[in-house]
Amino acid sequence: MTARLTATLTSGTLYRSLLHAVNKARKTLVYPRLFASCCALLLLLQLQFVGAANAAGQNIQLQTCLDMQGKETSENELDCYRQAAQTPDLTARPFMSPRAHGLAKEWAPSSAPFIAYKQNYALLYSRSSQTNNAPTSPNPLNQVLTPTVWDNRDLKFQISLKHDLLDFQQYGSLWFGYTQLSFWQFYDSANSRPLRENNYEPEFIYSLRSRDLVPSLGPSPSILNFGIVHQSNGQPNPRSREWNRIYIQPGLEVNADEGRRLVLLLRLWKRIKVDAATDGNPDITHFLGHGDIEVRYSRDKNWEISAIARARSIQLDWAVPWPFWLTFPASFGEHNTNVHVQYFSGYGESLTDYNHKHHTWGVGLTFPFD
Repeated sequence: MTARLTATLTSGTLYRSLLHAVNKARKTLVYPRLFASCCALLLLLQLQFVGAANAAGQNIQLQTCLDMQGKETSENELDCYRQAAQTPDLTARPFMSPRAHGLAKEWAPSSAPFIAYKQNYALLYSRSSQTNNAPTSPNPLNQVLTPTVWDNRDLKFQISLKHDLLDFQQYGSLWFGYTQLSFWQFYDSANSRPLRENNYEPEFIYSLRSRDLVPSLGPSPSILNFGIVHQSNGQPNPRSREWNRIYIQPGLEVNADEGRRLVLLLRLWKRIKVDAATDGNPDITHFLGHGDIEVRYSRDKNWEISAIARARSIQLDWAVPWPFWLTFPASFGEHNTNVHVQYFSGYGESLTDYNHKHHTWGVGLTFPFD
């Protein structure tokens, strides 16, 4: 299944278009943001399928040894297994490890280069009810006077990872996280498929696992995170939008029968004030509020339903394995990529749209890196 899926993406229109866009941007340097985002999406696809290919290659080698039974001498069989054992395990330390199943495990100390932080996905088709052609702001310097007519269809993707910087044993860990959300006008061929927007979100998180700190503690949050986060769209005025926040985030987890798991994360933030003359979005908390609630419900590492609610918006995500949709000869536990369906309603799908209300739905792929 993985080999067929890899071949399909590699030879498909999406992958060829990505490579073409990367080469064009690299040669002309006219579209630096498009170049960076295409590279990021290609990296996401490559990380997913290279890891799967490495695992598949090792399985093939072991299968070759098994097929030699009764056909070759015992010495040849032993040599085959010896060579298989000496082959380095390329999947033992992947570039990005999957998000662990369980809040305490998600934030446990790790030596992996990177760990999946928030969701990593590519919505191959995303459609909005209303485009924001002339973004507005109370600050006159951030009023867009010349509208840009955008297509209401995007290829939307998000890359999110984190790295364990310092561990303090039972006193928690310090992490660095990075999330990038991008909206690519992939279907607007008449205007050379421009990149509509990038949202960059680096942050530092200090995470405490309450049971490590006080093992005898009764009902308590599984984790308690403290963070400082910057988010911006990297654009000059009048389209510049950014804000900085500090936050606290307790997280609860409930495990049920048949591998069912319910996770609840409550994040409360305080915006760090900036000079009013340079604030491109002074009323952002009126639309995005002072926190968010995230709920995840999953079963046996196979599918996950999640919701993120803020003051005036909600986002629903549903990720399920390929066998749920198609008749591949594989069990739910033998998947490497999920089908992803997303629905957004309200304000703030992107920073530019912080005060623009609309509805968006999309379908694509989730990359759990299992």
